[in-house]
Amino acid sequence: MDNPRKLIVGYDLCDDYSQISCYSYKTFEPIPISPVIDDDNTLIPTTLSVIKDSRNWVYGQEAIDCARDGSGILIDRLLSKLKNHEEVEIFEQTYSAVSLLEKFFRKTLTLTKNHFPTERITQIVVTLHEMDGTLVEGVYETLSMLGIDKDRATVISHGSSFMHYALSQDKGLWLNDVGLFDFNEEGLEFYRISVNRRVSPMIAGMEKKDFTDTLNYSLLNSRNVDLGFTLDNIANTVLYKQIISTLYFTGRGFDGGWAEDVVRSLCAGRRVFMGQNLFTMGACYAAKELAGDKSLSNIILLNNDMIISSIAIRVYMDGMNKELFITDAAVPWYEVSSNIDVILDEASDMELVFRNIMTKETIRERIPLQDLPDRPSRMTRLKINIVCINKLQVKLTITDMGFGDIYPSTGKVAEFILDL
Repeated sequence: MDNPRKLIVGYDLCDDYSQISCYSYKTFEPIPISPVIDDDNTLIPTTLSVIKDSRNWVYGQEAIDCARDGSGILIDRLLSKLKNHEEVEIFEQTYSAVSLLEKFFRKTLTLTKNHFPTERITQIVVTLHEMDGTLVEGVYETLSMLGIDKDRATVISHGSSFMHYALSQDKGLWLNDVGLFDFNEEGLEFYRISVNRRVSPMIAGMEKKDFTDTLNYSLLNSRNVDLGFTLDNIANTVLYKQIISTLYFTGRGFDGGWAEDVVRSLCAGRRVFMGQNLFTMGACYAAKELAGDKSLSNIILLNNDMIISSIAIRVYMDGMNKELFITDAAVPWYEVSSNIDVILDEASDMELVFRNIMTKETIRERIPLQDLPDRPSRMTRLKINIVCINKLQVKLTITDMGFGDIYPSTGKVAEFILDL
């Protein structure tokens, strides 16, 4: 079907259904991959099953069918099992959640061979609804078991996938703000992207609002709730006085046609799109960017998981005072982690420098170095650990490491929480 230079994969991994897409260098857009050739349904149930007679593993809809007819043992909720470190025992053999997810990845990724039979994966981006640390590391571990390490794999949020998808479309679609209604298994959520064109590079920011308490799957079969009226109220609330060029609707919660009248009413003065593969295609666009084929290099994507300030520490190095770079802005807060060893001279404090990419403000925080042993200058080594505990705060941990055998470590530790 295609003869690409690279095999670029976007993978939307959810607890109920997953989806895969690959980037086409012929059409210059992601191709949704269906588990059945010549079938438009790209949803793959995130399930496995072991056939009782042969002990073979199957996945997706086949796994569900085998469980229904009694020929197989169903294993579902793979992400929940991963998050909760659950194990499954089948035919007296125990399987970890990571090993189960590895089987699912291995089988589903073979679907790309239907379109790209000879290509090795150049870059894969897996997008998750919940960026839980256990889930993220579990996905990386699973991909590593398949020989795909972090140099070829990245895990991002649904919000980040939406940004990559929306901003990879024709610029006329994001001339003003862009909105997304996502009605997933958790409930209804709304995302809004705003682009600041007055700066260079441009900055795309995103906010997210949660309406899961108001509209969720449990209400879909309720006769006491007017779903259309509820959605219309939510839409009027989030769109009030907002200039939004384009709206997207995604998620299986919109199945059944109940939202058609509301969606139609929102078309006045806007472009409106509805579909099920937005997140996998957004992940595919993100993978293309990471593979070096950049089309968004003039835009900083700043989703709701990212820090808005760069972080540096002031040190004396190579004969001069300079700022030692820790992390740039516009990276997910949970990825910020750095360890630095410094030799203390006669300074009584250290300085961290935060530069906000939104306001261009520079903040300098001086951290006192107290309660350290009285040692000669340059005879104290400090280990400095810097991590973000959320997108607005950074934790600085300073540990006295002593100086070899001459001055043993006291083990003293000081922690500071600073606002970004």
